[in-house]
Amino acid sequence: MTFPFRVQQKSPFLLKRVRYFLSRLFGIRLQKAKSLHFVTVNGQQFKRLILCDVSLASEIEQNLNRFRNTGQFPQPVIRYERELWVDYVTGHPIRNIDEGLVEKMADFYSRLYSEAPVLVQTDETIFPYRLNRDLHFLNQVGILSDPVVKDVQKTAEIICPPQCWLGFDYTDPVRKNFVIIPENQQICAVDVEGLVKDYLMGMGAAKALVQWMKPFKEKFFRGLTVNAAPNLQEYYEFVELCFLAQWTKRAFFEKDWKAVQPKYFDAFRRPEA
Repeated sequence: MTFPFRVQQKSPFLLKRVRYFLSRLFGIRLQKAKSLHFVTVNGQQFKRLILCDVSLASEIEQNLNRFRNTGQFPQPVIRYERELWVDYVTGHPIRNIDEGLVEKMADFYSRLYSEAPVLVQTDETIFPYRLNRDLHFLNQVGILSDPVVKDVQKTAEIICPPQCWLGFDYTDPVRKNFVIIPENQQICAVDVEGLVKDYLMGMGAAKALVQWMKPFKEKFFRGLTVNAAPNLQEYYEFVELCFLAQWTKRAFFEKDWKAVQPKYFDAFRRPEA
């Protein structure tokens, strides 16, 4: 018995990659060493990721397998060396941001945070050092002034918790990376590279909480509590500051000037610090 094998393949970001390559060639812009293709095989759609090396492809596959029964991410189909195929997930994009959606986001993140959390001594992790390094860089390139950095670093020393939780997180919660599955109304994250492990938990969600979920921050944290996830709210300020410093630095390198907002750090300049 023979099976017909018909393949159609397209890359949705060809023009974008060309622009990134040119800007990187003549400047400092960062560019991911990967390619993404939507592939149709015998009428069935898949996403085909070709990554920079075998270890990254293997790590993404292992992370996805940890959540294989949750429906939160596309299922891996096959990995071969640095290439990873996953199912193409169809669903509705996020349009309205309301309390119902925030409950779904809290459920999504609580499952990640409850998978394998580890409580560690904060000063034994890389994150306090990385925060100071990122703030120093933002000062070097003129984004944050000397007084701002001095004030923020003082605040960071005060709000840095003695212990913090490390574990799984989803680091790119922009709305276009989620779909809502019609059958169960559950959120699925379709950009699989955003699923990471051994991360300062909460930094992933912070991107959404700073941007499009900001009015519902308290609702989100209540949802984590209801789902018995580790308590991040008591030191979330530190987590958010770590995120803002890292995000702003990366936005500078990627020339995403809309995301380079020194005003975000004003909340961390405190007279009592």
